[in-house]
Amino acid sequence: MTTHNDAAPRRLLRLVLIVLFLALMLVLLPAPGIHSYAEVLTLPLDETGGVPPYDWGYLGDSAYRDPSIDIAITHGRHDTTNWTAVTIQLANASQLRTLKAGPYGSTQEAQGAALAKRVKSVLAIGGDFFVYHQYGYIVRQGEFYRNKLSGEHDVLIIDDQGDLKVLIRPTEEDMKAYEAEHKARIVNAFTFGPALVVEGQPVTDMVLGRSELVRAQRIALCQTGPLSYLVVYSEGPNDKNSKGLTLPEFVELVASFPEVQTAYNLDGGSSATIVFQDVKINGPLSQRSRSIGDIIYFASAYVGEQEAGD
Repeated sequence: MTTHNDAAPRRLLRLVLIVLFLALMLVLLPAPGIHSYAEVLTLPLDETGGVPPYDWGYLGDSAYRDPSIDIAITHGRHDTTNWTAVTIQLANASQLRTLKAGPYGSTQEAQGAALAKRVKSVLAIGGDFFVYHQYGYIVRQGEFYRNKLSGEHDVLIIDDQGDLKVLIRPTEEDMKAYEAEHKARIVNAFTFGPALVVEGQPVTDMVLGRSELVRAQRIALCQTGPLSYLVVYSEGPNDKNSKGLTLPEFVELVASFPEVQTAYNLDGGSSATIVFQDVKINGPLSQRSRSIGDIIYFASAYVGEQEAGD
């Protein structure tokens, strides 16, 4: 038979064991403040920009990597012209973003490097320079600005999954019909072109005018897979040891990258822009101060442990 005197020491021993167990659990389990804050964000659908790139993410002058984004820059030669290619892999679609140089309706311009720095981009390229004209289908970061299409220009759509969709020479009525089914998913839209590759096949049915047959600097945005992209840039006659490419020659170059599924031509010539580490890295020095009206950029979305805990 257990007496009152026996029960008291047992209760005390039980309490001591419970306290020791809790103390051991605190030691063995990871502290929330150390491990739970590192994450990849979904960036807001606005013009606030991305998470600032990390110094440790830069791997020399031709690559950047953190848990949300992987960028690598390579160079080569096509016939008589040098080219630059940039591969980009993102963690989520919100990291593919755009920025206007000024409010819609203005003709404000800025250097691509200044725009890229404003939104803390990892890599940025020029867009369609829509401030120069009044036609086309224009959407930026979910804001719908313009539908003034005549059926003469190909349109590039970037949707909420980060997928590139090309519409071949749509009219205003065509875009209204497309909006009726897809408007909620459209994040950005551009009118320049033409389309270079559609469903993995080079485009041959394109309207070629004088500007398309001139040898010039050219740049394209391509998709190679889910959240996977390629930027292809070719030098022009003002670059040393390069003659530039006509548009059909540029199609050949872009299509020579085997994983390209969709490719769209953007504003070229001296407006063709690639910004990395807040510096325009392409084109002759005499053209690197060229101002443009908008950029497409790729941002980091990784919040590290120390930054989240601060």
